[in-house]
Amino acid sequence: MTIYGEIIKKIRQNKGLPLKSVYIDICSKTNAIKFEKGERNLAVDKFVEVLHNLMLTMEEFQWIKNDYKPRVEEYYSYMMSKYWNSYQIAAFEKNLRHIETKAINIERIQLASYRLLESYEKKLAPDKQELALVTNYFSNLSTWTLSDIKFFTNNCYLLPYSLMLYLLKEALKCQTRYQYYQNSERIFAALLTNCVDRMILEKDFSNASISLNLLDKLATDVTMDGYYLLAQYYKAKIIYLNEDLEKGRNMLLKIAEIAKFFDNKQLIIEIENLL
Repeated sequence: MTIYGEIIKKIRQNKGLPLKSVYIDICSKTNAIKFEKGERNLAVDKFVEVLHNLMLTMEEFQWIKNDYKPRVEEYYSYMMSKYWNSYQIAAFEKNLRHIETKAINIERIQLASYRLLESYEKKLAPDKQELALVTNYFSNLSTWTLSDIKFFTNNCYLLPYSLMLYLLKEALKCQTRYQYYQNSERIFAALLTNCVDRMILEKDFSNASISLNLLDKLATDVTMDGYYLLAQYYKAKIIYLNEDLEKGRNMLLKIAEIAKFFDNKQLIIEIENLL
């Protein structure tokens, strides 16, 4: 952590903060100076306190440390997710070929999920070995982290449906642990959104409705309007497919108008294709 001190010094000085305001009740002035010179380390808990006094998260510190760029594996993970969620399948496949051929430090389990997503898009049978890697990963989890939730969100279409339902229940159990964690609502909302979509594909309208009720409770803040709109779309879709064709159609048309106002082209296209 010696190199970290030099970065902390630069951040502190850029914020115009004196040593005392950053290291108060953490360490002496002498040790603070040595830390910022790279001559000594701080214990992890003390380092976290320093970040707190600088109003930084560990994630943002790592971002600054890497010269405001993601690590290579983080970049590819971000781009793969972006391409998949925006239906840029050609770009997704091009990136996948790059990951497979270049010597980058990416977890084998992540690569397996990308390959499975590609097979899913092409309507091909999943590779049993790749599927086993992903399935075993989730099946062996005893405690879920938010990173696991994100990973499950990206893979819920790939897993056997009964397993997906079981894992969703397990994933939601950790929601209370992250109740006050920044942006955790978005992570769980994304999880529910993808799982609801899979449920509707499987014509499991009962479980879809239950999950939509959970999504409603998350999408109450103004910053969650996108998820609220998706929830209304899925409710209308269930009515259209399973209850009242005309009522569902009218609801979908209203949602399409709102989507046009927000320039949500992806949702507009999905509604048009459905109708």
